[in-house]
Amino acid sequence: MNLEQMKYIVEVAKESSITKAADKLHLSPSAISQSITQLEREFGVTIFTRSRQGTIPTNDGKFIVSKAYEILKKMQELHEELADKQHAKKHVLKVGCAPALMYIVYDAFLLFHEQFPETNVMIREIDQDHILEEMKNGHIDIGLSPFTDYEVSNLQHEKGVDYELLYTGHVCVCSGKKSSLYYKDFLTPDELSDEKLVIYNSKGGITFNDKYVKNEQILFSSNNIEVMRSAILDGHAFSFVFNFTFKNNADVKNGNLAIIPFKQPDLIYQDFWTLYPLTKGLSVEAKEFKEKVKHLLDQ
Repeated sequence: MNLEQMKYIVEVAKESSITKAADKLHLSPSAISQSITQLEREFGVTIFTRSRQGTIPTNDGKFIVSKAYEILKKMQELHEELADKQHAKKHVLKVGCAPALMYIVYDAFLLFHEQFPETNVMIREIDQDHILEEMKNGHIDIGLSPFTDYEVSNLQHEKGVDYELLYTGHVCVCSGKKSSLYYKDFLTPDELSDEKLVIYNSKGGITFNDKYVKNEQILFSSNNIEVMRSAILDGHAFSFVFNFTFKNNADVKNGNLAIIPFKQPDLIYQDFWTLYPLTKGLSVEAKEFKEKVKHLLDQ
């Protein structure tokens, strides 16, 4: 088994398809198929089963794929360490984060930049539905996003992504001082059913409203947080946020906005995760960036 064969089986496992893996690796499907067959003969096991659901690792295959990830990760670390020693490249850190984390991530960047001024940080706000695809395609080095335990449980073999728990937040209502909701200690679905709502234009935001509130008084949906915040400040609508989303925002600190716990009937919790490619792991810079985000969330 050589490094090229490791790359082949890792890519097939990620894509669940020999054809798609071949396209990404710029090879013919037959070349990858023959390589897998050769490996199966070498190890005396079946690595993949092929069906209408795709090309899926067997139990033995999952073990072999996981070992391939470990070896490829070590090789990547070796290349990066050698490059660092030779000053052959300037560090670039590509961060993808869910909209709820954008303010916290920017504050983390300010702290990070003081420590790593030479690192070129590029931050992208990415919906939960797309963050795994962006990581799989190499467009981001570290992702910060909400997922359920079930959703992350299959990430390693299916997407080539590893994960660590970053923070557990709870859902709140963001209300402006001009709204009658502002002075509530907590809010329930019944108290919100007739209030106008601004909602983040994503599958998660829409699904949450449909599941927990069923509010039909939607003023607008948008991906522009500043426009949404303006509508809330002016008292025209409320929005759902997490307890940390605006925690360091000036309008919250000066009392123009209130962050009010939402109960149905209890608080609704959501886990946020740090995601990173199995083959690369987290670089020193990515680990430091994650720690700064975590520190701000835990404050």
